Amino acid sequence: MGEVNYAPIIQEMTWSYSRIKAFDDCHYRWYLQYIRRLHGKDMFFASYGSFMHKLIELYYKEDKSAKQLCEMYLRDFRSQVVGWAPSKTVFGNYFKSGLQYLKEIQPFPYNMVAIEKRVDFNLSGIPFIGYIDFLGEKDGDLYVVDNKSRNLKLRSTRSNPTKSDLELDDYLKQLYLYSAAVEQEYGKLPKSLCFNCFRTPVFIEEPFKEQAYAESKQWLFNKVEEITRETDFLPSVEYFKCTYLCEMRDFCDYYRLAQKKR
Repeated sequence: MGEVNYAPIIQEMTWSYSRIKAFDDCHYRWYLQYIRRLHGKDMFFASYGSFMHKLIELYYKEDKSAKQLCEMYLRDFRSQVVGWAPSKTVFGNYFKSGLQYLKEIQPFPYNMVAIEKRVDFNLSGIPFIGYIDFLGEKDGDLYVVDNKSRNLKLRSTRSNPTKSDLELDDYLKQLYLYSAAVEQEYGKLPKSLCFNCFRTPVFIEEPFKEQAYAESKQWLFNKVEEITRETDFLPSVEYFKCTYLCEMRDFCDYYRLAQKKR
């Protein structure tokens, strides 16, 4: 693959956080998905997250009650959440935690400004697209909320960041990038960036930090540069990730080879 120059194709792209994270997960996956533009299969974790996002959106957009949401969840779970979970235990835990959240769902502590808001914006010449799950307002301040199936943890009070702190910082990059769109449209930056981890359930409210904002924008610029220079697109083969997270696995020769060796 190294003999082909893909830079012209890449330079015409509109970027998103998920597109960049796909490259970090596996360069070859990214090549199949965004250069060859193959359509992969829906996976359990991704479809579960999408289903829960839709139901939370209905809670705000259509004023659905907890009872109505639970009825929809039970009725549509099998058709909406597709793909194989790693085990019956994982499947059961995800099913139960989603249902429990909907039974006890409460509004976020902000007035709703927008829900599932599409944002198209430009950062230092880089076209970017995203969806803000919930944009809220309180006392004149704005709050960006992201619904997450991942069980992120509240920031520790340790002087040296823990593994969970670093994971939180990594996911915050997405919301810092969305903050640029908020600033461009509303003329001010959010006061806080929040994660609604609905499976735990834990609500994380992180104060907006100018340094992290600048670092996130620089991260975006660096990642686009890195991807544009890439020519080899070598795979990152890991059993769990390839089997249960990668929607490109059926097109991946490396995955098939790894399966034969198992």
